[in-house]
Amino acid sequence: MPLPKVICIITNAHSTGDVRLYHKIGRSLSKLGKVYVLGASGVGNRMDDHGLYPDRASALETDDKPVRIVVSGTTPLFRLYHLYRQALKLKPQAVICVEPLTLLAGLWLKKKLGCKLGYDAHEYYAESHAERYSPLLRPIIKSLYFLLEAGWQSKMDLTITVNRDLFHLFALSPYNRCLDKQRTGQATAIRKPGVVCPNYPTSAIWDDLNLCSSEGLLPDTRFDAVYLGGLTEERGILKLLKAIELLRQKRPHLTVLFIGRFKPEAFKERFFAYVLNNNLNSNVFWREPVSPDKVCSILHQAKLGLCVLNPALRRYRKALPLKVLEYLAAGLPVVANYFPVVREIVEKHKLGYCVGYQKQEIAAAMDNILALDEDRWKALSEHCRQVIRTNYVWEKVEPDLLAAVQAMLLS
Repeated sequence: MPLPKVICIITNAHSTGDVRLYHKIGRSLSKLGKVYVLGASGVGNRMDDHGLYPDRASALETDDKPVRIVVSGTTPLFRLYHLYRQALKLKPQAVICVEPLTLLAGLWLKKKLGCKLGYDAHEYYAESHAERYSPLLRPIIKSLYFLLEAGWQSKMDLTITVNRDLFHLFALSPYNRCLDKQRTGQATAIRKPGVVCPNYPTSAIWDDLNLCSSEGLLPDTRFDAVYLGGLTEERGILKLLKAIELLRQKRPHLTVLFIGRFKPEAFKERFFAYVLNNNLNSNVFWREPVSPDKVCSILHQAKLGLCVLNPALRRYRKALPLKVLEYLAAGLPVVANYFPVVREIVEKHKLGYCVGYQKQEIAAAMDNILALDEDRWKALSEHCRQVIRTNYVWEKVEPDLLAAVQAMLLS
């Protein structure tokens, strides 16, 4: 009996338990073969008596859940080397690379094993990297970074993107135009094998009632609003604090919970300094990140979800934040940015409010939702759940992903 296909997902920046990589792509691809999620942080499983991860044969005898393996490495290049070495031991038929740097490890593996390569492009890495530099250097850094990323991406057998904008960006890259010109004599866009898989929430997380029990997680505590995700100035955290300070004048007992990790750590001091200096101690609460299976429990303790990113960062204006969909899937109306892709969901289905990046608009939108009586809020909450579960769940895009990866494996 032939062994099942082995598929490795390699990342040097995300956790092995990352929601998209493990709970979505990893579990979906487990229907095609044995999946390993290899990363430099997170949780590993199925270690043997020597502290080493199992060999390929023994792991294939386990269940259909992805196996998570954490490799060592203090620098990105060392991590990349260990990701390559670990994947080499597993002898995969397909490797899904997650960050641009892991594309390099994928190309090494393809040369050594002849495996198929996929690239899960779910972030605007070139723009994100360029933001570290001065405004004058950003366009140059962004172009150089994207040229490197697109050059490696053009060698992939399959490209998975989180939206059509990213897919078209790669399809129109100079490398793909050059390839097409060699074939046809015209520098037109080349049709690359790929699939668009939006980062929709998986319905399994929300449908399990046991996961949505608040027992043991902030018991007997209710919040007016919640923010879930990384805590940075770019993600509008200080703007939200200003809106809370403004709304507190009308609603003295307003309570807002922030869940996430401060990036950088120094921003934590600015956050709490603002809370203390503006006497928001009884209005603003914070707790560290929770595992994906605990998110639903905490969201069920709030009345609305917040996600107001700084529009000065262009990549934010093109993205659909996962947290917005998670809020809605848990039955929370949202106050979110007035971005096209967000408006297409929130305003089209009347699931909350889309606002500009001003504290007055944010505070007014929060107040409108909190002013709803219990019956109207419950009706809106149920409407949010139904819209997401009907139209925007991972199970809607999973068949496209499986078909694309299956075709890649057979090509």
